[in-house]
Amino acid sequence: MDSSIEANINLIFEDSKCKAKAAASAAKKLINVDNFDAIIGELCSSATLAAAPMAQNNGVPMISPASTAPEVSQQGGFIFRTIPSDKKQGKFGAKQVAEEGHKRLAVLYVNGSYGTGFEQVLQEELLKEGGKIVESTAFKKGATSLRTQLTKIKASEPDAIFIISNSPDSSVASLEQIKELGIDAEVYGSEGLKSKDILQADKAAEGLKVVTLSKSSKDFVEAHQKEYNQKPGPFAAQGYDAFQAIAETIEKDASTSKEIKKELYNIEFTGASGKIKFDDNGDVPGNFRMLQVKDGEFKEVKK
Repeated sequence: MDSSIEANINLIFEDSKCKAKAAASAAKKLINVDNFDAIIGELCSSATLAAAPMAQNNGVPMISPASTAPEVSQQGGFIFRTIPSDKKQGKFGAKQVAEEGHKRLAVLYVNGSYGTGFEQVLQEELLKEGGKIVESTAFKKGATSLRTQLTKIKASEPDAIFIISNSPDSSVASLEQIKELGIDAEVYGSEGLKSKDILQADKAAEGLKVVTLSKSSKDFVEAHQKEYNQKPGPFAAQGYDAFQAIAETIEKDASTSKEIKKELYNIEFTGASGKIKFDDNGDVPGNFRMLQVKDGEFKEVKK
């Protein structure tokens, strides 16, 4: 993490609330009204996919710190992200499930670009590992009544369940209702389940295993704690790295959107979230690990 970069950057914020229509409108305003040269965002994959055409068609680089849907890779040369694609996370997750002896997996996933993309990758990769998906069912983001989906999952007799969610309310509800329905299966979760909200599920979250990105650098965590008196939240490190990537291009004398885009493909540094080097699709390598909830805390699973 390099904090020595000096670049004169003007910031403005727009809140789309992870809604596709609002994200597209926000991108249009930033480009056509505010005349900004680069955009950091969106967070949710569906919102990024809605805003990306606006950025791509107007030649303005956009860097998402949190959108993991595989489709983001095909949005054009001006679209980047500092978080790896679900293709990589799904492959890692499938391997972990298989290595721990599970062959019959049920999937509960949020209905949206993030959930459907991750679910498809998980299906493909688990087959390669010798397992299969015995039930796969979706829920609407924010839904808290998931008994219909979970009853179908219970009937399929899985030995493991993988929850793909970017909605804290739905994630907590799914864990609680799995316990209430007495489903005897080990529970795994995607990156979106690594949050303090999950720990509030108390005993329902105990034992949950979450596939997550490698932890943020020690320097970043300490600097964040000092500045804000709290640990960094999800995707904070990736957001920092997105900003640093743009700052590095400006330090290299990039002053227009096209120049920033060109330099983004040339930069390489070790950021708060790990190695940042964009490939031809604007993607970064990414490294993953497994966490498990033990005694009300996320603890790393050592292999």
